[in-house]
Order: sequence, then C-alpha cells, then structure tokens
Amino acid sequence: MRVEEVLQKAYQDELLDALRAERAAEGIPYPHLKKLLKEVAERERAHAEALAEALRRLGASLPPAPKPEEGGWETLLRLLSEEGLDRAYYLESTLPDPELEALFTRLGQEERLNQEAVRKAIALLGGSL
Repeated sequence: MRVEEVLQKAYQDELLDALRAERAAEGIPYPHLKKLLKEVAERERAHAEALAEALRRLGASLPPAPKPEEGGWETLLRLLSEEGLDRAYYLESTLPDPELEALFTRLGQEERLNQEAVRKAIALLGGSL
C-alpha cells in the first residue's frame, strides 16, 4: 500500500471515530460522560486534520467522509475496539518519512487517551444506554 493510501485510510478512520464518539455522546444523559466523549471526538477530528494536512503536503486528495452509524452501546463498544486497533496500527507502522513517522507515533499515543476515556465511559454507564 502506498503512503498516500495509508494516510487516506487513517483519515477516514479518524473521521469515523469522531462521528462514533459524537453519536455516543448524544445518547448519554450524564454531562460529565458526554463531555468525556466530546473530548474524544475533538481529538479524533484533530487527528483527521493532521492527516489531511499530511495528505495535502504530498499532493494527495482527501477521501470522502465516512457515513455516521447509529448511536448506542454498539457504537460505544465499536469505538473502544477501534481505538485499540488504531493505537496498535499507528505505533507499529513504519513510514519512509520521519515527519509522518512522528505523526503516527503521536497519534498512537493519543489513541491511548481516547481508549481510556471510552473505557471509563462504558464502565460508568454500566448498561444504562
């Protein structure tokens, strides 16, 4: 897979995770948990923007935005799973450009924050969605 394709896929994944976090936050009646998930969404959108900037520097096009999913437990659980997968992907990937390598390392570290936040929200909700 070419670097542009890797970045385009990561861009779409980050946007989708932002949508998942936003959808999950909509269905939560507790302000502190809603805030926690909105922070996850903001980080994911910032990740997508960083990837978009990397794509622009390479002269590559942005892929289409993904379609949002329904909210609820399934979305929250899928988000938790995706955060773990994304973290591993970013930290295990090697890219030919040191700037991109540094970006992926930073994103991988921040995905841990997202994973912990989503895990905390799930634990505190305990079946109330």
